[in-house]
Amino acid sequence: MHTSNKNISKLIVRYLRGELDENKEKELNLWLEEPKNKKLFYEITKKERILNKSVDYDAFDMKKAWKKLDRKISKKPDYRKWLSYAAVIVLPLAIGFFILNQVPKYDNKIAQFYEIKSGETNAKLYFANGDVVDLKEDTSSIIRSADNLLVEKDSDKMKINSDLMEAGKRNELNRIVTPVGGEYEIELPDGTVVKLNADSYLEFPSKFSGKERRVVAKGELYFDVAKNKDWPFIVESEGMELKVLGTEFNVRAYADEKEMISTLVEGSVEVTNSRGELIRLTPGRQAVLNKSDQSMIECKANIEAVTAWKNGKFIFDNRRLEDIMYDLARWYDVKVFFANAKVKNARFSVDVPRYGEIESILSLLEGTGETSFTTNKNVITVK
Repeated sequence: MHTSNKNISKLIVRYLRGELDENKEKELNLWLEEPKNKKLFYEITKKERILNKSVDYDAFDMKKAWKKLDRKISKKPDYRKWLSYAAVIVLPLAIGFFILNQVPKYDNKIAQFYEIKSGETNAKLYFANGDVVDLKEDTSSIIRSADNLLVEKDSDKMKINSDLMEAGKRNELNRIVTPVGGEYEIELPDGTVVKLNADSYLEFPSKFSGKERRVVAKGELYFDVAKNKDWPFIVESEGMELKVLGTEFNVRAYADEKEMISTLVEGSVEVTNSRGELIRLTPGRQAVLNKSDQSMIECKANIEAVTAWKNGKFIFDNRRLEDIMYDLARWYDVKVFFANAKVKNARFSVDVPRYGEIESILSLLEGTGETSFTTNKNVITVK
């Protein structure tokens, strides 16, 4: 075998614990390309099997098992039979051994399984002067920075009030950042309201001044821009610039995605790439920027699907399973492992609540008969 059984057992333990890095995941995927290995993997990672085998694993002696295997090999020198015996008999027990010795024990259970909860209102505010406020944990209704920038907040949103700030500090930049599994809404000094999806970022001045209102955005954000025809609102994001006077639009610009998508809901917007090429969008249209070559195309948008996240829903309209799973991963703060790479391109249409349990979404996808899932701690395996 190119990869030893002992090493494979360690990889599977890391998978169970949600600790596979990119290189280890590739190594495990390579081993899974063999059909008999894939079948064995599914069997030994079933939650029920792991829990039911705890007594066997407690009594397991690794050295004795390998010695027993060695004796059998000496009687049966056929190399293929040795591989088969090692895979079917020793590997599952080895995995149990490593789980017991590397995973913390919970009442004699091999692995800890728990409910995967949906995301929630959660963000951190980084003031220009270096102050940091955890908006989830801070229960204050009014927060004042050292330079008198006021933030009025309730449970799920906040409003920036810079009227008391020293004039020289009003152009300093602040940031609000949502983690994986978080969202937040902020009202900027000009009255523009921005909602941030999970794993997103907005940089904004303490008070807008000059001939334009300019912010920097990453991740996914929905903007409801305060109307002012003489004061353009500009969003910089991943090589694209959007210029509006007063409108509603959605920006999706995650660093790990190949495209940036700007979708116009109301009003008008001008989208410009780094080469100076411009697209003027009308409501119901979107501009799609290819990050690698900065090319842009304009196309029709499904507004209900694009904006579903801010309305408390997931609407996937003929989306690839890989894209669906990564959206779910950001919101539910889980890791996704594709044991079957072929299903990545399968397409699905789903309309479900955003604040429900992930199991209900996975059950809907499984109901199509095209894929199946197992969950283990915060790792979802797609088969």
